Amino acid sequence: MTTSRKPLKPGQDGIVRLSGGNPQIAKGDGDAPVQAYIAAMPGWQSDIGRQMDAIITRAVPEVAKAVKWNSPFYGRGDGTWFVSFHVFTKYIKVTFFRGTDLDPAPPETSQVKNVRYLHIHEGAFDPKQFATWIKQASKLPGEKLQEDQMATKARAARPDATATDWRLEMLDRARAIIMPADPGIVETRKWAKASNNMQGVPVWEHTGIITTGETYKDYVKLTFAHGAKLEDPAGLFNAGFGGGTRRAIDIRQGDKLNEKALKALVKAAIAFNTAKKPAPRKAAAKKKQTPRDEAPTPVTDASRSGTP
Repeated sequence: MTTSRKPLKPGQDGIVRLSGGNPQIAKGDGDAPVQAYIAAMPGWQSDIGRQMDAIITRAVPEVAKAVKWNSPFYGRGDGTWFVSFHVFTKYIKVTFFRGTDLDPAPPETSQVKNVRYLHIHEGAFDPKQFATWIKQASKLPGEKLQEDQMATKARAARPDATATDWRLEMLDRARAIIMPADPGIVETRKWAKASNNMQGVPVWEHTGIITTGETYKDYVKLTFAHGAKLEDPAGLFNAGFGGGTRRAIDIRQGDKLNEKALKALVKAAIAFNTAKKPAPRKAAAKKKQTPRDEAPTPVTDASRSGTP
């Protein structure tokens, strides 16, 4: 039996912050999610984040940006990345993926081959040195992340898939609608098996499962765990009517996603999950109360030992 992880509560600005104050920002490519992350960095760290982003953009005008694992990544647009950073309580950790090749090498070592770190504490940011490292790092071979490698391998392993498999692109488009619907949404993978190349199925959760995303030969299926309980005024549900709980959206090649309606379904699913309450526990039997006008029997050594 699995239990759902209790979602963290967003702050006054609506942003959920994880351990160490790191902002939880939906995964996405481009400048927008990176700027959302930087704006949500706490206190002095946000200012340093803006400075680093500006330095990187000036040094590498065609830089590619993305947010992955609640961290901004910067690359050369070829699917590889040369630097990333992440918020901790007292500092910002900057990861140079080929840091051992930089001159001088950033000060913090790593158990990961080629990686070096820079820890930026309040009042200790050296923009000139940072710019020097960025110029060097951007000219070195970048790092291909594991999730990108997994996606490439998954495409290659499917006999009917190509490098531009429309089903994977459709899942990415659905993900880009689902994740921003609420900052408390978490994406996991479950049910790894041979039919999905042991990669598992994407599962989007918030106080329970919202929906899953599966690829079949001719369509992509989004299955809402409690779809039968949700209002669907746009009529997105077109499959899974045989059961009493789940409902599904089968998306075929060339179909267009109704972004507004899908986001509304996601929000409705979250509201349903949140409203569900566990069955109340049976109240513990109340101890017999001593009447107020009677003094309680004193505990003595005799009473403890059972001596009359």
